Amino acid sequence: MSKVRLDVSEVPYLPVFPFLRGRFTRLKHHLGGYRAMLRQGRFWVIVIMMLFISAAHTILETAVHLPAFGILYFVPSAFFLVPVVFAALTFGLRGALITSLTATVITIPNWFLFHESWETLGCISQLFVVNIAAYFVGQQVNRVRSAQQHAEATRALLRASETKYRGLFESSPIAILVLDGNGTILDANPTAGILFNRIPATLKSMAVADLIGTADAQKLLDSSRNSRQPDSLILKPKDGPELYIEPTLTEADGGQGNFVIQVVFRDVTEERYQQAGLRAYAAHVLRVQEQERQRIARELHDGTVQQLVLLYRQLGNLENSSDSLPSAFVDLLRDARGISEEVIKELRDFTGTLRPPVLEDLGLVTAVRRLLSDLIQRAGLKGQMKVIGNRRQLPSDTELGMFRIAQEALRNVERHAKATHIELAMAFTEHEVSLDLHDNGMGFVVPPFPGDFTASGHLGLISMQERAKLLNGKLEIRSSPGNGTRVIVSVPI
Repeated sequence: MSKVRLDVSEVPYLPVFPFLRGRFTRLKHHLGGYRAMLRQGRFWVIVIMMLFISAAHTILETAVHLPAFGILYFVPSAFFLVPVVFAALTFGLRGALITSLTATVITIPNWFLFHESWETLGCISQLFVVNIAAYFVGQQVNRVRSAQQHAEATRALLRASETKYRGLFESSPIAILVLDGNGTILDANPTAGILFNRIPATLKSMAVADLIGTADAQKLLDSSRNSRQPDSLILKPKDGPELYIEPTLTEADGGQGNFVIQVVFRDVTEERYQQAGLRAYAAHVLRVQEQERQRIARELHDGTVQQLVLLYRQLGNLENSSDSLPSAFVDLLRDARGISEEVIKELRDFTGTLRPPVLEDLGLVTAVRRLLSDLIQRAGLKGQMKVIGNRRQLPSDTELGMFRIAQEALRNVERHAKATHIELAMAFTEHEVSLDLHDNGMGFVVPPFPGDFTASGHLGLISMQERAKLLNGKLEIRSSPGNGTRVIVSVPI
């Protein structure tokens, strides 16, 4: 008959075993703390002190008539406070309690052998005070130690964080300056020395105004006080081309209640040149596009349209000399003449869209008003246009760009807005011309960044935005679902 061996650890479905296992683990942990105390010499010094006090107490009571000492009769038991306090300072609450309890246990025989009635009560009271003192002193020591450990852990984390920050600060490929509230440089990383062509150590204690100029330094400090990021700065070194730098400000606690300003200078010179190249390329593309539109419009008007007009007249001549022709053939001539007339009209409208002659002949306001009236007539909308200020002739590039923006905006209203009413206003000031178009259509969600227009499929808005940039102007689009759309473009004159 085989024997079955039962392992308690393999019976998880009995709830009592996990409970006992947890209690055993905690007991083992506490005993481990006492075992560590036993390995220290200071613990045995405390034991010797208690044995000495207990032995001295017994010797005095057996060799001397203590009642003759009066109040000093109870002094020997009070001496146990010395090892108790020493144990509390050395081992904390655990050491204080075990010392006071040990003192109580080794004093119990003395109560019954050498004292009676109130004398025993006096000794018990003294040891009770010793135990109470052990608890409070030990607890206070534990609290102080816990606070010290927490402070040490915090200091260790702070040192690690400072070391990590210092490593990132020194190895950062971006220039970083640390300033005080007055703009004095407190610290600089090696990349800042490269950017400003100075040794990093020499940057300390300098004023940031000496590096970037008084005006730009004041902008930095004002931006820090107003909690906003400053605009890009232009750095003009003595030797070499201009540098465009983009500062980013961060306030931090410098210790002792002082706040410092960390300024990250990112060199965006290459990006600026790339953007300038892209803008120049876009301007070139738009100019070529307008030239091509003008060429196509001219060729259609001077060639195709004129030939169709000639064909229209010849068909009219045939129709007029139709006495000798069959009536069915005359009807075909009349239909062909009507078709040619429609084609001529459509081509003229198309050439007007490619290069509107009204823009060159009558100016921007009249051309935009014609766009709006054509849309109102074609789509059945209600709308109006008003002009604010004294309208005047603008540079041809400005008029063409504003016309194309208005043309695209009105086209978007016709295709997507499903609007019933539209308002358009043009304002002329001394240094600026603006166009404000507002419809009551379905609206849409405006992307948070202008670059998102492409991803969301609003290519027409991208075209409007690029044209405004090429004119050094600004384009603003306000819209939300169900609340219509408003397009505001302003261009400096």
